[in-house]
Amino acid sequence: MDIKTAVIYRLNDLINQKDITVNEAAVCSGVPPSTLKNILYGQSKNAGVVTIKRYAMDWMSQYRNFFADPIFADLEPEL
Repeated sequence: MDIKTAVIYRLNDLINQKDITVNEAAVCSGVPPSTLKNILYGQSKNAGVVTIKRYAMDWMSQYRNFFADPIFADLEPEL
């Protein structure tokens, strides 16, 4: 699995845990809905750490918890 796919899975997991829509998640985090949808639907080639941080900070007490999820543990190296 690559990091792009892992980020998509992780974001979807957080949205499902909160039991809200993608639009609600975007509004809550201050990320434009179109940006979040482009990430989730694989249309964004690079989600950007700043965007992920804005999203994750609103959902978690600490940003590092986003990447602490086991899905990121066995990622293949990327160039």
